[in-house]
Amino acid sequence: MNKKQIIQDELNKLSQKLAQEEIRAKSNLLIAREIPEFCKLDNQRRKLILELSKQLPTSKEIASKTKQLNTLISKQNTVLKNNGISPTALQVNYSCKKCNDTGYVDGQMCTCLKSNVQHALIKQSGINSKLQYDFSKCDKKILDANEYLSKIYRFAHKYCDNFPNNPEPNLVFFGEVGTGKTFLLECIANELLSKLFYVVFTTAYDVCATMVKAFNSPYAERETILSPLFESDLLIVDDLGTEPLFHETTLTNLFTLINERQRNNKPLIVSTNLNPEQIDERYGNRIKSRLYNKRTTIAIKFEGVDLRLKK
Repeated sequence: MNKKQIIQDELNKLSQKLAQEEIRAKSNLLIAREIPEFCKLDNQRRKLILELSKQLPTSKEIASKTKQLNTLISKQNTVLKNNGISPTALQVNYSCKKCNDTGYVDGQMCTCLKSNVQHALIKQSGINSKLQYDFSKCDKKILDANEYLSKIYRFAHKYCDNFPNNPEPNLVFFGEVGTGKTFLLECIANELLSKLFYVVFTTAYDVCATMVKAFNSPYAERETILSPLFESDLLIVDDLGTEPLFHETTLTNLFTLINERQRNNKPLIVSTNLNPEQIDERYGNRIKSRLYNKRTTIAIKFEGVDLRLKK
């Protein structure tokens, strides 16, 4: 499911909820109108609303008719209560008062829809909720003491600020274990998810497993399985080099993924414990040349202390 489908899915949920509320309120109104006294007052209220709609804004009758309308509504509520019906039962109870469950306010996405979409994006992102880091978790003391790490931190921030319009949209983080590569990847992922970009965070092992699953599935199901890898706004692949290496499948699948995302201008960030020479030895020049394409990729070496907040 791509981002457009996710947004549409969340809009459909809001629409269904609104439709159910409108049906409930209308059903309760029909029940209330079976009460003769309420029906009489309701007819008077509707007639008065129609009269008000025909009045000019400067008309002196507006204040008088508005007062009459409020009196009618008050009488209706009393009749309802006397018959064991709550006045709110006739109202549509919107879950969001800003947009009345339409998802948009003045042509802009409402905060309620943004929140729902973000939760859906996070659910599909592959990020473990127990490992969700953001830029605020970086240890400022370490950054102040290490200019190199500070530059990496600032670069990652700038990358997020410019996304998806970075001149070199692809990144390769490489270096030894425990130098903060995965941590910073999660910071980038969370920052972009907060801006409603569709980010998929996965491992090289899971990428290979997903692609094998797709090509062993019926053709009609392949697009659904592969969509997150190929259509996400950003694909983050952690721990390249730890996956099982099967030359006939692993290399072909990795090349296909990297090549297709570059061909379709879909950013890719990869982390690995392997240096460029080791990448060449393990995967061959065809994958290395795509992964380290200087026109589209910035490679950053991680070394020394981890950026994450010390406990």
